[in-house]
Amino acid sequence: LQTSIKNMERELLCPVCKEMYKQPLVLPCMHNACHICATEVLLQQGYICPDPTSEPTSPASTPATRSPRLGRRIVPKPERLDRLLKSGFGTYPGRKRGNALHPQSVLFPCPLCQRDVDLGERGLGSLFRNLTLERVVERYRHTINVNAAIMCQFCKPPQLEATKGCTECKSSFCNECFKLYHPWGTQKAQHEPIAPTLTFRPK
Repeated sequence: LQTSIKNMERELLCPVCKEMYKQPLVLPCMHNACHICATEVLLQQGYICPDPTSEPTSPASTPATRSPRLGRRIVPKPERLDRLLKSGFGTYPGRKRGNALHPQSVLFPCPLCQRDVDLGERGLGSLFRNLTLERVVERYRHTINVNAAIMCQFCKPPQLEATKGCTECKSSFCNECFKLYHPWGTQKAQHEPIAPTLTFRPK
C-alpha cells in the first residue's frame, strides 16, 4: 500500500519544482507544469511574460468566472530562478533559443520530453488549466493528511484556518474575513458559503 501511495504521489509532482501541482497547465505534449513554474521557466529562458498574474484558462472559463484576486501579483522568487539556473533546466544538448526577447513562437523546454514544445505566439496564454489534475491533487492531500488544513487567503500573517469557501469569489475565508468581504446589505452578502477548498469549478 505504501508503495502504491508513493507511486501515486510521484505522478502528482510538478517536473519543475518537484512539489505537488498548483494550477497545473496542460502542455501541447500532454505533460503538465504549475502555472507559476512555467512562468518562471520562460522568464529564465529570456522570454517576456506580459501578465504573470493572470489565471490560466480552463475549457469552461469566461472573464466573468475569473478570480477577483488577480490583483495579487505572483512574483517569481529569485531563489527559485537561481535553482533553475544551477540545475541547468532547459539547457540540455541541442537546445536552440533564437531571439528570446521577441519570439515569433514561444518554446517551452519540457523536462519530461527533453525537447522544446511550441506554445505558439500566445505562450502560456494558449494553455488550459488541468482542473481534473487539480482535484486529484487536492483529494490526495486530504487523504494522506498533507497540508490538509486550508488557510484563509485574505488573513494578514499569521493566517487563520479557513472555515468557509465561496464559489463566486473562488476563495476560502476564515469567519472574520468572510464577513469582511461579504458585507451585509451588498450583493456579495448573497453569496452561498461552501466548505473551504483550494479548487473551484468554473461555471
